[in-house]
Amino acid sequence: MTYMNISLIQYAPQWEDVRLNLFRLSDMIHPLAGKTDLMVLPEMFPTGFSMNTREVCNASFDALQWMQLQARTSGAMIAGSMAVMEESHYYNRFYWVSPNGDMGYYDKHHLFTMACEHQHFTAGTERKQFEWRGWQIKPTVCYDLRFPEWCRNNCAKPYDLLICAASWPTVRSDVWLTLLKARALENQCYVVGVNRVGTDGNGLQHKGDSVVYSPKGKVIVQMPENEEVVATFDLSLTALHDFRKKFPVLDDMDEIFF
Repeated sequence: MTYMNISLIQYAPQWEDVRLNLFRLSDMIHPLAGKTDLMVLPEMFPTGFSMNTREVCNASFDALQWMQLQARTSGAMIAGSMAVMEESHYYNRFYWVSPNGDMGYYDKHHLFTMACEHQHFTAGTERKQFEWRGWQIKPTVCYDLRFPEWCRNNCAKPYDLLICAASWPTVRSDVWLTLLKARALENQCYVVGVNRVGTDGNGLQHKGDSVVYSPKGKVIVQMPENEEVVATFDLSLTALHDFRKKFPVLDDMDEIFF
């Protein structure tokens, strides 16, 4: 598929209120049916970035079923992270769900120690990427963005799009934008950063700054600050491949991380 139509959902999750959040998101997503290929939600979109693992994980089944329903009715893949429990371990898990019910997941590897995330969740150990409509896509979650070696492109099968689903506070918004741009430049790919807005249950402010960078580090989409909003746009795979041929940075990548 030469073009990918992508929709970013920037919103303010109500703290640990899964039913209300899914209801509100359904309203935001409903107009996208038949008009987009991929919808991306922020980190822990059903609950907010809560460390109350037992409470928030109880609702993960409902949230995943909701993702399946939204994918099926919209005809688009939907992606975002939530807290889940598996074999007595808790994970901050990024799911991608296709319209036919196929799904995959990536478990956040870099747990945010300053919020004691590592005391409540288990770190994932696998880097992953997935294919959707001819695009290779790499999922990351929030704090992963700070670690370029973890985000490094794949020499054998380069990804085209890096997604970062985040709950990134306003106080570090400049860092957020800088790192997203850097990941686009060094990996010669499109980068999509989807962040929440509003105040979370710990009193932290988030202004969104959801953004899309081109492989040249140019802003393609910059979403309004402090607003719940949906942005839809097209990305060109042909333009990406043409740029890589003209300026083949990935050919000179070190393979030390693979």
